[in-house]
Amino acid sequence: MLGFERNFAISGKSRLLGAGAPPVSPQQSSSSSSSSSNLLFSASLPLERVIVCVDMDAFFASVEQQCAHGALDDKPVMVCGDTERRSVVAAANYIAREYGVRAGTPITTARRLCPHGVFLTGDPEKYVYTCIRINDLCREFTPRVECFSIDESFLDISGSAHLFGGPVETARRLKARIREELGIPCTAGIGPNKLLAKTASKLGKPDGLFTLSHADVPTKLHPLPITKLYGIGARTAEKLARIGVATIGQLARTPPDTLKRLFGIIGPMMHDAANGLDSSPLLTEDEQPEAKSVGNSYTLSDDTRDVRKVLTVLLGLCSKVGRRLRKGGHAGRTVTLTLRYANFQTLVRARTVEAPLNLDRDIFAAACALLDEVWHKSRAVRLLGVSVSNLLHRDDPRQLPLFGHARRQRLRQFLASVDALRDRYGESVAIWAPLLRSDEAI
Repeated sequence: MLGFERNFAISGKSRLLGAGAPPVSPQQSSSSSSSSSNLLFSASLPLERVIVCVDMDAFFASVEQQCAHGALDDKPVMVCGDTERRSVVAAANYIAREYGVRAGTPITTARRLCPHGVFLTGDPEKYVYTCIRINDLCREFTPRVECFSIDESFLDISGSAHLFGGPVETARRLKARIREELGIPCTAGIGPNKLLAKTASKLGKPDGLFTLSHADVPTKLHPLPITKLYGIGARTAEKLARIGVATIGQLARTPPDTLKRLFGIIGPMMHDAANGLDSSPLLTEDEQPEAKSVGNSYTLSDDTRDVRKVLTVLLGLCSKVGRRLRKGGHAGRTVTLTLRYANFQTLVRARTVEAPLNLDRDIFAAACALLDEVWHKSRAVRLLGVSVSNLLHRDDPRQLPLFGHARRQRLRQFLASVDALRDRYGESVAIWAPLLRSDEAI
């Protein structure tokens, strides 16, 4: 996947599949085709949230099509990390999907399935800018907006839907605003919690509007295949199939204790989700929790045993992690290295140091020590990853080193100047010299 999407991602399964709460009295449900859809959430139920999930359709591809001013509208479009190197499809428009291409499809496979398709290298800055504009438009309808990922946002319109004609009319107006201002389509899902709103958006794709209430769960949610439930991937579905669970309804009827024995703490959460229960909060930008770790990974263009190349990629990753730590005002004590060989065997090692780190050189030194422990030089490397956890904020108290403080202070000031240049002119304005000789776009 494109690196910026990993960096921009704000949350995952655990935040959406929160512990369930008992549903309130069910209300009438409707899809976008029903004239009575505004009755979905009654104003007489103040405890019932009204959540809208705005899910962009083939986001990266849609942005590229809009920028082409119609020239790509009738063509299969696939956006990739790099069209000339080993990469995967980050987004495929719906024409390309007719040929079997999906996000995550290797480029070599995509070219075989759709040789006449248009393959484009992704433009991270363009997509982030568009995401920011989308969320600005969302805030025209409610201040309660959570940017869940680069192409998906949740809105709590419980207190504002009546200003725009009700929940469904609010969603219609928002879809129209995004289309009018940005020229790209989206699907809106409406539900009493984030889980049902997100599921509704998936059922309404593409360019649709769909609603799911608690009353709809038995008729609209339970008959669906288990993989339609958010957080259930192929491996989990296989494990559930072994106990006879193939649909969401069958999961909803499986005893929570059975699921807990199979999946641990997430088992009861899966049971709640299958019953449409989700109490996870909607968090605005100001309410986001502090980061627990900062990391980057990179898949090399070719598997390699070249020590210099591996170390250069590692330096690039450590530089990115250090930059993000300093930008967030963090430093961390635990450095984790991920190494994947050409045969996809993956090794993960971590080391905790005494003094918190956020300088590129310090992170690189710790990562190199871990690399020496795990890498057999005779084996080709496919992927490298570096992360720093066990974080402290800049305002947290910490022990100062007895020696080398002046030298480290000069290095800190130097990197602060470099970071300021990058903030103003872009990340590529100043990079470590070894990266200039690298043919990897780290």
